Amino acid sequence: MKKKLKVVIAIPARNSEKTIRQVYDGLNVKFRKHVLLSDDKSTDNTRQAAAKLGIKVFPNPRQPGYGSNVKNCFNMALKENADIVVVLHSDNQYDPKKVPELVKPILDGKADFTIGSRILGDKASGMSAFRFSGNRLLGFFENIAMGTNLTDLHSGMVAIKAELLRKIPYNINSDDYGFHTDIVLQSHYSGARFKEIGIPTRYEDVSTSISVYKSIIYGFRTMQTVMKYLLHKYGIMKFREFAIKKR
Repeated sequence: MKKKLKVVIAIPARNSEKTIRQVYDGLNVKFRKHVLLSDDKSTDNTRQAAAKLGIKVFPNPRQPGYGSNVKNCFNMALKENADIVVVLHSDNQYDPKKVPELVKPILDGKADFTIGSRILGDKASGMSAFRFSGNRLLGFFENIAMGTNLTDLHSGMVAIKAELLRKIPYNINSDDYGFHTDIVLQSHYSGARFKEIGIPTRYEDVSTSISVYKSIIYGFRTMQTVMKYLLHKYGIMKFREFAIKKR
C-alpha cells in the first residue's frame, strides 16, 4: 500500500496579525491539519492570532531575517516528520487555494521541488516594472547556469520534498532574501526535479515588500551565488554550500 505523505504548511511570519486568518481560512480543510508558523520577533499579536486558529507557533531563535525565518520553518517541519514542506507567506501575498495544485507533482512522483509561478498564472499582472524586470533578468542568468527554463525563480511560494531538504545544507545559507536563490541552486545541484504551476499575483496594502535598496543588494547576491554554483559545478573552486551528494 502506498504511504500517505504528510504535507506540512510552514508559514514564516512577522507582524501578520491582520492577515494570518485569511491565509489559514484560504487553505483547503485537508491541509489545515499540519500547519506551523515561525514568528520572527513580531511586535503585534501574530503569535496569539495564529495559536487561536490551532496553528503550531515556534519563535525564530536566530537573528531576524526572511532566510533565517524560513530556516526555522524547515527545521520545525522536519522535526514534525514532514514528507513535503510548503512555504506559504503570512501576508496573504500567495494564494493558499493553490496548495493542492502545488503539491500534486510531488505527490505524483514527478517533482522534488515545485514553484508557484506568477508568470504562468497571470503574467505577473500588478507587479511593479522594476520588480518584474529584475526578477526576469536574474531568472535569465539562473536558467542559463542551471540549463533550465523556469519562469519564476523568485516566487516565495514553493513546495519541497523533505528528503531533498535533508540533503541540502540550508542552515548555512543567507539569513536574508538571498536564502531563496541559495536553496533553488542547491536543489538543482543535487539533481532535484523542478515543476511550476500558475498562481495569481497579489500585492495588497498589507503585503510585505522588499525595498529598492535591498532589491539591488539581493540582485548582486543572486549573481554571486550563481557564480559560486558554476565554479563549484565545473570544479574550478569548491564551496561548502554546494557540498551536496548528487542523486
